[in-house]
Order: sequence, then structure tokens, then C-alpha cells
Amino acid sequence: MAAIASINVVARVAAAPKRVATRRNFMGARVAGPAPARVTAKVSFAVRAEEAKAQIIKPINGDPFIGMLETPVTSAPIVANFLSNLPAYRTGVSPLTRGVEVGLAHGFFVTGPFIKLGPLRNTDMAETAGCLSGAGLVIILTACLSIYGATAFQRDEVIGVKTLSGRVTARDPVQTADGWAKFTSGWLVGGLSGVAWSYFLTQVLPYYS
Repeated sequence: MAAIASINVVARVAAAPKRVATRRNFMGARVAGPAPARVTAKVSFAVRAEEAKAQIIKPINGDPFIGMLETPVTSAPIVANFLSNLPAYRTGVSPLTRGVEVGLAHGFFVTGPFIKLGPLRNTDMAETAGCLSGAGLVIILTACLSIYGATAFQRDEVIGVKTLSGRVTARDPVQTADGWAKFTSGWLVGGLSGVAWSYFLTQVLPYYS
């Protein structure tokens, strides 16, 4: 903008017609000559870029190719600590133990909907039918985990895992064929144990009914 304005001003000065004026010298004679040129001020404009606004939601670590967004919720320390303590992300624990922990939680809670919402909910066999349905669901999910492991981990990974700073880190043992098999075994044992514990509590707790 500043360059265009300067060019326009200079063009107007150059295109202005020359005026001829007459003036008297010190002896009174008239002398013809060009009139003094009128000086036009040069105007310049400074264009400033708009200030960058603070982004609340942005790509994690400023890299849009990671495919993960950084938000005030996901970046909060309390959320990060909670997620890092889940069995799925505790890389220091063996895959078998992690599978048992996940199976215990799911096996215990999965029987509730079958007991309270199943077709036999208004009969005396509601707890037994609900727990048997929960055990069947655990076995079905175990088969699904086995199929996933057989298809997802067919070969060994050649490329290692590195951080953004270039530091080489060990791969999660669960992300291998052997580790996933142990996780699936732990899931089956933990899930059936959780179902058994749920059935025991329905028969023992005095205020359950």
C-alpha cells in the first residue's frame, strides 16, 4: 500500500502542466520564466498484521500430523494422571495382570443390566440368569479379542518408537502378538471372576432385594 501511494503522488507531480509566470527584476523590466514547482508531500502507509489470537483447542505439541487435539480437559494434569494410571496405559505392569484388572471391572458391572433389564427380571431367577448372560458376554468378547490379536499382530514391527525429541522408547508389550494373547487370557480370567463375585454378592447382601 505504501509503495502504490508513493507512485500515485509522484505521477501526479510529474503530470502537472508547467506554468509560466512573469516577474520584475530589480530594474523594473518584466522577465518571463517558469513558475516554481509546487512540492507535494509524500504519504506512506504502514500495514500491520493482525495479532494472533490465543487458541484454546490446538494440535498436540503444535504438530497437526499427530492426529490428536490438545484441549484444556485433555491437557489438565489431573486428567493426564488419571489416564496414565489406567491398566491399559501402565506399561510397567505385565499384560496378563492388566487383562485381569480390566476383566474384573467389566465382569462385575456387566451383570447389572442383564439382572435389572433382562426378560427374567421379575422372576426368582433374575440374578442367576443375569450372571449367566454376563458370563456369556465375557466369553464372546474374549473370542473377539483373540480374533483382533490374530489379525493385528501378524508380523513383528521393524520400525521403533521415538519421542518428538528423538529418544527411542520401548514398545508397549501389549502391542505384540504374545502380549496381546496374555492380555486376552487375563481378560477371560478376570471377567469370569468378576461375574462370579457379582453373583456371590447378589446372594449374600441382605439389602440387595
